[in-house]
Amino acid sequence: MQAFDCAIVGAGPAGMSAALALTQGGADVIVLDRADRAGGQIYRSASSSPLPDAASLGPDYAAGADLITRFERSGAKHLAGADAWHIGDDGRILFSYQGDTRELHCREMLLCPGAMERPMPIPGWTLPGVMTAGAAQVMLKSDAVVADGAVFAGSGPLLYLIVAQYLRLGVRVAALVDTTPRRHYLDAAPLLPRAWRQVGQLRKGLSLLREIRAAGVDTYRYAENLEVIGEETAKGLRFSISGQPHEVSADTVFLHHGVQPNLNMTRAMGLAHHWNNAQMCWQVTVDEFGQSAISHVSVAGDGAGIVGADGACAAGRVVAQNMLYHLGRVSRTGRDRNSHADLYYLSSMKPFRRFIDCLYRPTEALRLPRDTETLVCRCEEQSLGDLRAGFEQGARDPNALKSLTRCGMGPCQGRQCGHVVTGLLAQWRKESPDAVGYYRLRSPQRLLTVDELGRYNTIPAEAAK
Repeated sequence: MQAFDCAIVGAGPAGMSAALALTQGGADVIVLDRADRAGGQIYRSASSSPLPDAASLGPDYAAGADLITRFERSGAKHLAGADAWHIGDDGRILFSYQGDTRELHCREMLLCPGAMERPMPIPGWTLPGVMTAGAAQVMLKSDAVVADGAVFAGSGPLLYLIVAQYLRLGVRVAALVDTTPRRHYLDAAPLLPRAWRQVGQLRKGLSLLREIRAAGVDTYRYAENLEVIGEETAKGLRFSISGQPHEVSADTVFLHHGVQPNLNMTRAMGLAHHWNNAQMCWQVTVDEFGQSAISHVSVAGDGAGIVGADGACAAGRVVAQNMLYHLGRVSRTGRDRNSHADLYYLSSMKPFRRFIDCLYRPTEALRLPRDTETLVCRCEEQSLGDLRAGFEQGARDPNALKSLTRCGMGPCQGRQCGHVVTGLLAQWRKESPDAVGYYRLRSPQRLLTVDELGRYNTIPAEAAK
């Protein structure tokens, strides 16, 4: 069967940038993306924003519109609404498209699954009206929908960005509850001189904080012991600062505690992963060119480790050069020459990344639940108490705990609870997350119907021409 030169899963910054470089290098490229339009989460709807003035979302978002336009004109075949659910180490990809199951084969494969927000399993986090800051951005970017008078709680650049974007649009924000511990500022201070090399990135963050202060938003710093108020729906947020209790009333609470790579695609392939202690998450093991232990499989963007939009674009271009080298379209020397600037940029970003990782390191109190009634697995409604009982019955690793409690067996396949389960078992076993491990995942990576499986088609490489 004839194969595509390259197949890319995911049309975010990394996937689009890689597709541009690959098509410029003469490769036949197909890009699968579950969204209706290219852009990923960061550049969602950047080229077709429903907002009257998309400039309110900032210059970085506006830059995404240009990347999307260039990608759409690149010559790469783009299948929007294509949801990949099996990635084979034999170069085969199975995906859902327009109600059918489709299959394609490729010589080189690039996975760009992106990132997902870290769960914040505090009491009440599953109540209606409680969402993530990323959900606030999805509603804003996709449908121009906002939540007036919401509370934003947590820490990190994304949280401050969405608050600033709300304010620019004239949307009322009830409060910003910042959970960054005081000690983190002291821990991160020694890393600031080297991070200052990326002064532009630091200025962006500082400008967001100044913008929020200038707007007069009630801001609470060093918040602890967060709890969503409400019985049937969210009614606000309760927390403490230096032992002093506080409450803020609101019908919508947005939580954010950083992002982590979306692992299911790379885990289901059986790729090697390692624990990133700085970012407190698992990430796939790849070399500087994004290549995994499987010679024709690469990973780029936040799915390979959190690097941000600019870093994802650079990583996508680097991986593309390595794939062109594998295809015999550039020499090894040409690959290294073409990748030099992007590799240098990625290297220069590391001190800044270390500073950010230290400053906004997820705290155990917000990363792991404390109340025995707090749900850990939302799909199967398994609480902290249920999981502890499973552990006491002898389930010492994530897969054993899954078998005993069904935690991680729901439709999300552990995306929400996986890191929490690893963290809890590490705490109970008094061992490292590396020693505990993660769920064993398999295809399919989404729910399928028998009817869909019965409608089966193959996408030939000629379709890319």
